[in-house]
Amino acid sequence: MTSTLQRIEIRNFKAFREFNLDLEGQHLLVYGPNGSGKSSLYWALHTFLQSGKKQSIEKYFDPSNNQNLLNIHEDAQAVPGEIAVTFRDASTKTDTTHRISHTDHGTKQVPLVTKGELASDFITYRFFFGFSHFRNSQSFDLWPLFEKEILPFCRSTDGGSAEAKWLSIKSEEPNPYGERGTAGSDNYDRFRRRTEGFAQVLDPIVDSISQQAQLFYQH
Repeated sequence: MTSTLQRIEIRNFKAFREFNLDLEGQHLLVYGPNGSGKSSLYWALHTFLQSGKKQSIEKYFDPSNNQNLLNIHEDAQAVPGEIAVTFRDASTKTDTTHRISHTDHGTKQVPLVTKGELASDFITYRFFFGFSHFRNSQSFDLWPLFEKEILPFCRSTDGGSAEAKWLSIKSEEPNPYGERGTAGSDNYDRFRRRTEGFAQVLDPIVDSISQQAQLFYQH
């Protein structure tokens, strides 16, 4: 069964007092200055998706629990915390809303939610933060993360180890003896051809990862 995300509703959670967002199955790019609620939206979705496998979620919505994620400026008695996500079945066009709150655990063992939790960890900035600390104003180089966490498990189309090919290039000096003139140029040309050859090996690997990820999301 394939479903799309239709609507997100958040009340009294993190930075939000009341937040409603209609996605209608579209992709979403979130941006804005510090303190605008980007992280709060992420944590709301993260908490929602993880709740499918958790036995208990009350602590996140209990104002007396020091692990609660409620808005510190809101009256939790007057406005109980809640996260609700609406999905639409792609075949039947039927909408289903699942809710979590202090008294409602409507996601527990729901296959759509538990599957979404797995997919959500493919690439998120929480995943990046596990390996590197960077500011929003900085560009982030994905290659070290790919090299460490993904490349060791990749095979090239000829069945060889993509990591072994990369490590061979990485450990090589383009012109190890510092030769000049034609000899030096030839050394650099050979090294460039090797790196270009690795790029040609890497392209279908990345394409395959993208295709398999899409199949995973769909099933």
